[in-house]
Amino acid sequence: MKKIILRIAILTIMITPLLLGATAGQRLQAAEPQPTFRMANIFTDHMVLQRDQPLPIWGWAAPGRTVTVEVGPHSARTRANAEGHWRLTLPPLESGKGPLTMTVKAGQETIQLTDILVGEVWLCSGQSNMEMTVYQSADSKAEIKAANHPNIRLFNIPRPTAMSSDPQDDVVGQWQACSPETIGDFSAAGYYFGREINQSIDVPIGLINASWGGTIIETWMRHEEISQLPGMTEGIAEAQDMHRDPTAVPKDMSAEEKREAEIYQTEFKEKAEYKIAFDASVERSKKSGKALGKAKANEELARKMSSPDLDISSWKTMEIPNAWGEAGLPDFRGLVWFRKTIDVPESWVGKNLVLHLDRIYEGDVTWFNGQHVGTTTPNLYNKERIYSIPANLVKAGANSITVRVYDPARPRGMSGKAEAMALCVAGSEETDRISLAGPWRYKPEVQLHASLPYADPHVNLPTILYNTMIHPLVPFAIRGAIWYQGEQNHGDGMRYFDKMQALIQSWRNVFLRPDAPFYFVQIAPYSYGGGNEFALPELWEAQTAAMDIPHTGMAVISDIVKSNWLHPSNKQDVGKRLALWALAKDYGQEDLVYSGPLYKSMAIEGSKIRLSFDHVGSGLASRDGKPLDWFLIAGENGRFVKAQAVIEGNTIVVSSDAVDKPIAARFAWHQEAQPNLINKEGLPAGPFRTHRP
Repeated sequence: MKKIILRIAILTIMITPLLLGATAGQRLQAAEPQPTFRMANIFTDHMVLQRDQPLPIWGWAAPGRTVTVEVGPHSARTRANAEGHWRLTLPPLESGKGPLTMTVKAGQETIQLTDILVGEVWLCSGQSNMEMTVYQSADSKAEIKAANHPNIRLFNIPRPTAMSSDPQDDVVGQWQACSPETIGDFSAAGYYFGREINQSIDVPIGLINASWGGTIIETWMRHEEISQLPGMTEGIAEAQDMHRDPTAVPKDMSAEEKREAEIYQTEFKEKAEYKIAFDASVERSKKSGKALGKAKANEELARKMSSPDLDISSWKTMEIPNAWGEAGLPDFRGLVWFRKTIDVPESWVGKNLVLHLDRIYEGDVTWFNGQHVGTTTPNLYNKERIYSIPANLVKAGANSITVRVYDPARPRGMSGKAEAMALCVAGSEETDRISLAGPWRYKPEVQLHASLPYADPHVNLPTILYNTMIHPLVPFAIRGAIWYQGEQNHGDGMRYFDKMQALIQSWRNVFLRPDAPFYFVQIAPYSYGGGNEFALPELWEAQTAAMDIPHTGMAVISDIVKSNWLHPSNKQDVGKRLALWALAKDYGQEDLVYSGPLYKSMAIEGSKIRLSFDHVGSGLASRDGKPLDWFLIAGENGRFVKAQAVIEGNTIVVSSDAVDKPIAARFAWHQEAQPNLINKEGLPAGPFRTHRP
């Protein structure tokens, strides 16, 4: 493996100069251009500067050029170094100052940034559940419409199209004021966190989103910290070899090496061309996603398309049930309208009806005679669609059923079972029914376009995304960070604690804040397969242990998962629970109950075990009023059995008729556990075991 990696590295460093016209044994001798006078891209109009902290400001200018920065009452001066980089630090600013203007001068050149606020800045990072946008989350239509928050500012870092094993200087991005036009593509968890804080303390909030779905925690860490962890040497070496700087040319290149470089010359040219095609496909994918979001939020379009009077003569016909990819819309993902007109007998008038559409992949909104009767979100795609039709909507003769189907994953749609699709009279559904299988009219509305596969597959290597998405922000002044990641590391067990500790230390070091708050989400229950239903609880245990790191906190979300779904759509509660930690720990709301019950200790009392908890709030309770569930107890044989659990004051007593001499207990110790233990403030308890093997 090492020989293969070394060969790739050698070929990489040889090929680039050939493509650029360099000869063997030469470095490029073209005159170095003077750095353009500019600031790092994290500094733009509409940004938020962190209040009450020193403010590092940096950018580039001609070497030796004097640079001055003025903002509010403060100014500072520095000189660009030999590489053209400059950096200075302004004194702290108080909130309430603004909007401000920042003026940066270098010789005769001036940069002026406007509409700058002073408040609280938070970094939002992780994998897909942090990356998941407001468009993709619950109640997106209403949330986007209401997102007029000019004092919340958003900085979204797109996925970089080039990776590096070396820390990079800059990112692409632009600060934007939060509005219905800007919020849809931003992290939902990040936005709801920031909104909660903004509404609670009435201070401007700046949110920086740096997240990437499917990524491991190791890729977000700095080399200095991750290199101290055991087992990281090979991964770090692979990252460095796969992303070696191609401009470092050997002094001598043999004839054989030159021939090998020429062999791979075409491949590298194709890679450059692929990058152009990849960038174009990403842009097309974004545009189609925005078009889809607008179509879903367009109430006027919904009224028009669901109206019984709409002329659908131009719509095509499809036999339903059917996967639309096999019946007229091959390779189509997105939004499709379906319409069927049925004759209802006179005897049904004045009666409540029930509409059965079976399963629809993945989401739908349904109307009967132009009136909305049901909605099912994409995360519930396995749910049978059964919608009630009130009697006042029913008329004799022609009645219209309109279904707007959204399938972002595959070309499926209304592809359930024919016998399960019917319009029925409520209470006599077996006898009074009209089959809905057969021809339906359909009209595609918006097609989603996927981007090409990422050109560089080596994202999940140590340090890679730190180098390209985090380091370019350093040392921008921030209050702290929120983190939603772990799914890709769900088999790590307690090793994840060490990685969390290294990540937190890494970011605190580079952002020059040794006590920066770091709040994270305990990932949701999910059946990962693989034959080990305890792998996820062991990760939960590591996440819980990470709260021992100073200035950290964890949001438990086991109660908001509506099905076995890796990406809970309810990001409102995710953001709110993260915000509770910040409000209590960073913003002076010390009386706030900010966590659900967390295990503290146990005591054996004969044939029972008494469990004590921190964060009981005003008391322990059952979320659904049913007996407490997901408790297990074990005796000396170590076999865990289901336990009865009873609340006694701020403790829980667990027991089982099958265990006379208990020694240990567990709670929610299964990857699919969605327990009902909460405190009376409605926050769920975290999973635990009293003893580790």
